[in-house]
Amino acid sequence: MKTSLTPVVLLLCLLGLAAHAQPSGNPRPRPAASWIMPDLSGPNLARHTFESKAAGEKVSYLLYLPPGYEKSATTRYPVTYWLHGLGGSQQGAPDYCERLTQAITAGKTPPMIVVFVNGMIDSFYCDSATQRRPVETVIIKELIPHIDATYRTLATRQSRAIEGFSMGGFGAAHLGFKYPELFGAVSMIDAALVSLDTMQTRHADIFSSVFDRKADAFTAAHPVTLAEKNAAALKTRTVIRQVVGPLRQPNEVLHEKLTSLGIPHDYDYLSGVPHAPKAIYDRLGDAYWAFYRKAFASK
Repeated sequence: MKTSLTPVVLLLCLLGLAAHAQPSGNPRPRPAASWIMPDLSGPNLARHTFESKAAGEKVSYLLYLPPGYEKSATTRYPVTYWLHGLGGSQQGAPDYCERLTQAITAGKTPPMIVVFVNGMIDSFYCDSATQRRPVETVIIKELIPHIDATYRTLATRQSRAIEGFSMGGFGAAHLGFKYPELFGAVSMIDAALVSLDTMQTRHADIFSSVFDRKADAFTAAHPVTLAEKNAAALKTRTVIRQVVGPLRQPNEVLHEKLTSLGIPHDYDYLSGVPHAPKAIYDRLGDAYWAFYRKAFASK
């Protein structure tokens, strides 16, 4: 049931998100950001690199190729770009790929290529203010063209999806809503849709390094702002999903904005599930794949 958010609830939203976004006390320092992520190669999954002009060095990504990819020289596939959460971990990629292979084999989802993107630990999938970490530019201007040129993709927006967990959910909405001409489907898994206050107080280092401590820069990048800006394109052309766990209140803000703008989307709140992608996928079960059947229908 959709509910209107009072000022008090909005305040609780900010406080609750802050609690989930960063533990109290002295959190463990995040590892140093690197354009090369750990090699987590496994069945159908391999790490690759490409030369990035924007980054000035090699950039890595993990690539999943569906069963049967090597058997046909002509079959082309839709692509999902998967964005990790704060801290830069792609450790869940092998488990996700195992689930995906099983789902494809069982006919529960269309075969697809999945690209696990390097979000540089804490970028929120935006270019940094100093341009030392141009994550958004690398993804939009370089990684997507590289994937389409290197692998047998269906290189159309209707066959390109973006999904992310936590910070990656913010990134999926940020990029998917900002570039509706590139992405036909956007999936947010318990997205960390942090408010300006939370970014300024709980993530002051990120607010400085990514947004140069400029409120306008953060607000312009926020999915709520971008949904309003590109509502006309999103409401007629984009398949959108919100799956929500503990970060319910900030996701309600986006949910209500999308609803008020007349932008169709699925909203699924999972009560009691922890803020962890594996637990969320376990709870959803086969229902998780319905989004991709819808997004890639007849592709």
